[in-house]
Amino acid sequence: MSTHKSMKIPETQVAFGFRRGEKNIVRYDKWPVTRPKDGEVLVEVKAAGLCQSDVHIVHGQPGYIPDELVMGHEIAGQIVEVGGQSVPDDYQVGERVAIAIASFCGICDNCRSGFDNNCLRSVEAYGLTLDGGFQQFLLIKNLRGLIPIPDQVTYEQAAIASDAVLTPFHAINKARQDLVPTAHVLVMGMGGLGLNALQILRNYGCTIVAVDIKPEAKKLAKEYGATEFFSDISESDYSRQSFDVCFDFCGFQETFDVCQEYVKARGRIDTVGLGRSKLFVRNFELARKEVKINFNFGGTSQEQVECMKWVAQGRIKPLSTAVPFNLLPDYLNKLAQGKVNGRVVFHPSKL
Repeated sequence: MSTHKSMKIPETQVAFGFRRGEKNIVRYDKWPVTRPKDGEVLVEVKAAGLCQSDVHIVHGQPGYIPDELVMGHEIAGQIVEVGGQSVPDDYQVGERVAIAIASFCGICDNCRSGFDNNCLRSVEAYGLTLDGGFQQFLLIKNLRGLIPIPDQVTYEQAAIASDAVLTPFHAINKARQDLVPTAHVLVMGMGGLGLNALQILRNYGCTIVAVDIKPEAKKLAKEYGATEFFSDISESDYSRQSFDVCFDFCGFQETFDVCQEYVKARGRIDTVGLGRSKLFVRNFELARKEVKINFNFGGTSQEQVECMKWVAQGRIKPLSTAVPFNLLPDYLNKLAQGKVNGRVVFHPSKL
């Protein structure tokens, strides 16, 4: 077993997570640090992002979550201990790594086809069914999800790229054939996903119309690539059936309804945000227009590699605020109240 020479690994650590029945995130002061066995590695978590999905987990108490779980699925850190001799040279002590959310098998039909975010054999995911990044040290048993961080990318950027960048990158990648320079694109929601989406979309030369109920989002939206910004699209000069592609980064019925109303005949709607577990579809209207509706969830490990290359090149500059780890419960509540812009990132290793 190889360990970072300058570090003594503690037996317990501080962690934040889910406990069934609790309506706020729980602090664990003596969560055990599990040491790696042969073929496993221990990662010191250098950055962990807070996501709207974390709010849904705490408030919604979904049945698929274990009764106790360390949350946090946007994770980046440094390998500090390696178990045994079977760990590949790419994953030795000192390597900086981001972690794919899904713990995919690598051998099912979807994984072999490059769609490891839709693994057919494993439904395990960090911060959702497996202990995640809201702790100081994270054991990684499945090394397939470890992704090297380029030298030009910070831990904060790598953590955000694991979800807040990857998710819109994946959705936009699927819509590439429709994102021609003459296309009009509607982007609903200027949260962490939507702002990163603007930076990706501006590379394709299309007209981008951003919408968010908060007027103060206009400045950042225009800076990040929006051609126009509206707090209410109905107050603009755009009429029904104006847009070739509509991205809904909120996932509420209200935002999805705007997309259904404003998408062109033979256009496409991409739902990305998960604000609601169910959405009502205007079946006859969309059928008559032959509109394509695409659902999206996360992204592939190869897309995560590509995302970090874009960040390294400066094509995407994720908006984030670094916050002390012990303030995590406060910021989860602020996020639930809509008082957070961009992404909040914690540094668990600095507690």
